[in-house]
Amino acid sequence: MSELQASVADYWTPERLRTLVQPGRVHRKLYVDPDLFELEMKRVFGTAWVFVGHESMVPKPHDFIATRIGNEPVLMTRDAGGQIHVIFNRCAHRGVEVCPLQRGNARFFRCAYHGWTYRSDGVLAGVPLRKAYPEAVTAGDAGYSMRRVARTDSYRGFVFASLAAEGPSLDRYLNGIRRSIDDLADRAPEGTVSFKAGVSRYVIDANWKLQIDNAVDLPHASFVHVSTVDEDGRQFGRYGGGPRLLTDEGRMIDWDALGLVGFDYGHGYQGRPPAETVMEGPLVREYRLMLEKRHGVERTEQILAYDRFNSVVYPSLTFQAFGQHIRVVRPIAVDRTEISIWPIWLDGAPEELNRRAIRSLSATHSAASMIQTDDVEVFERAQRGLTTAASDWVLFEGYAGQDEPWQDGRRGPGSSEFVLRNQYARNWISYMCGGQGNE
Repeated sequence: MSELQASVADYWTPERLRTLVQPGRVHRKLYVDPDLFELEMKRVFGTAWVFVGHESMVPKPHDFIATRIGNEPVLMTRDAGGQIHVIFNRCAHRGVEVCPLQRGNARFFRCAYHGWTYRSDGVLAGVPLRKAYPEAVTAGDAGYSMRRVARTDSYRGFVFASLAAEGPSLDRYLNGIRRSIDDLADRAPEGTVSFKAGVSRYVIDANWKLQIDNAVDLPHASFVHVSTVDEDGRQFGRYGGGPRLLTDEGRMIDWDALGLVGFDYGHGYQGRPPAETVMEGPLVREYRLMLEKRHGVERTEQILAYDRFNSVVYPSLTFQAFGQHIRVVRPIAVDRTEISIWPIWLDGAPEELNRRAIRSLSATHSAASMIQTDDVEVFERAQRGLTTAASDWVLFEGYAGQDEPWQDGRRGPGSSEFVLRNQYARNWISYMCGGQGNE
């Protein structure tokens, strides 16, 4: 730890940190203080299970993708034997970034500085000018290889990594949000999904938590997305059968009736919007028969009806089963965040059905779409507003104390902010004070 980092950590003691999160509110410094941001990278993203990628992104031996866990550059690779690894993108010699590419296929990674070479699993394969180094610097030596992250695990093809050597297992960490991942994967007739349909990636001038906060916020749609409402007061009313912002009588949707569900470790999901899912036509009938063959009629009806709209895996992943996409939130700076939106390809589904979903996603959640641009505008306005001294507090008081035990989590009205209260009061504080979340 550098002297500057030590001074920041010394200042932000657990006692000081706890003053920032109070019942029903959090201090604006959580969104604008650069020192707190750096601590988050070390203590939230440095401890939690963080989504790294999907197994389908590295389908063949020696495939790799480059990404980050917080501000730590890592590679997710598939070795010669098919095993997936997550390794730090750093040469063991002089610390140089080894791989500058976002994705590719390479039997070996060779550092551009002095030629140290590593296998696709990160193990040292060769060193030029061998006689210049100690005898211990030999091929296969773990001490001179690219270091692997402390823990890597996957669920239904979704790969997560933790920089912390100790902590809850991935299974325990995901707990009730696993069902959301199941609902997404089970929509594929083959039971697996693929990330092979490209990605929409853009950067916003806002703190990463604003996107995560929004992912469990149902009522914002009636206001933020009014710019996409047609003259009949319906979002995509006559064009796509999408979720309506107003009832037929012109009244605002009763978001509370839809419900909001939260789980341990900050995960949660929104209830299904009150829109009829139009599933008809020859293509859909073909798809339905495929699902019935795999799951049976009853489970197929559950899959196609779906009861979960937007799901959040804290701290950086959100997704929609019906919307067939995931959103990955990657912090860059206290006021700068990269967002990547990946369409989900349902393996075994009719190709045209998948392509329809991709086209719909481009219209609604890409960087130049009708919906996502609304959210981005509000996130950036929020960031600017939070820099002012008009008030030190951000309020999360909606339906305080009105959530109740439900299945393996808790449920509250759709306008409740209890999942946010849980994320900050139990998880953010726990991580920031040196814990392992959920305390």
